[in-house]
Amino acid sequence: MLPKWFREYLSFHKSERRGVILLSLLLLGLIGFNLYQRFFWKSDFEDIQLEYGQKIIAFTKRQDSLKEETYSKKPWLPEKIDYFKFDPNTLDSSGWVSLGFSPKQSAAIINYRNAGAVFRKPTDVKKLFVVDDAKYEELLPFIQIEETPEREQEQERDRFNEFEKPSKPKYEPVVVELNSADTSQLMKLYGIGPSFSKRIVKYRELLGGYIAKEQLLEVYGMDSSRFNPISEHLLVDTTIRNRININEADFKTLLRHPYLDKNQTKAIINYRKQHGVFYSVSDLKKIHLIDEEIYLQIEPYLKVK
Repeated sequence: MLPKWFREYLSFHKSERRGVILLSLLLLGLIGFNLYQRFFWKSDFEDIQLEYGQKIIAFTKRQDSLKEETYSKKPWLPEKIDYFKFDPNTLDSSGWVSLGFSPKQSAAIINYRNAGAVFRKPTDVKKLFVVDDAKYEELLPFIQIEETPEREQEQERDRFNEFEKPSKPKYEPVVVELNSADTSQLMKLYGIGPSFSKRIVKYRELLGGYIAKEQLLEVYGMDSSRFNPISEHLLVDTTIRNRININEADFKTLLRHPYLDKNQTKAIINYRKQHGVFYSVSDLKKIHLIDEEIYLQIEPYLKVK
């Protein structure tokens, strides 16, 4: 005979007994469904695999391919570039993209042109830092620069300035430091007249100082035929450099720099508003419009304090 306390412990009220019965039925139902699924659905699944397996695999591959295209590093680049005749002085950003340049590169070209640059001859296209020798050879047959009276006058004025010698000192082999030289010192370099010396100084001010003598090729009108003869006579003191504080600079200050376009400048300002101060210049890499190429260009000209 069981003790009274034990019988009371095992006894259930009417509502409790109902709950136990319902729970037991639910468990039995789940077990039964699992057994049915295991032994009766297996053949159905195999039939589906045999009938639709190849279609499923093909669909999966197609989806993966579309996903790769969506996240491609160059989704803007067409499979085949259909070149067309164009004038680099009037071609818009979508036209440059059609020629195989990225939207960022196209914006940089437009920004360069808006700053006052004019393409007077096809070789001027080579001055663009986004155009290497191979790309230039592809573009050359399609470059058509329309002559205008204003452009002809500019060409005539440049020719006059280059051959205007009274104010130019007699050429002597000299070494010139690009970040401290004034226009008169620059004019001592072979082939550098009053116009070019002013452009070199003006571009130096926009940059904040040269960090490599090859940056002279970015100066409007400078090409390799003029740069190569003077290259060995140039020095660059990289300690003479003005850096922009990206935690304090306003929109106009940042946009004034040749290596930043309008969209990149907006992105920097917006990031600063949303996330607070930049703790290091490398934080710029967190901005999707600042890729590695742009970052390496602009980094020497920035600071955070």
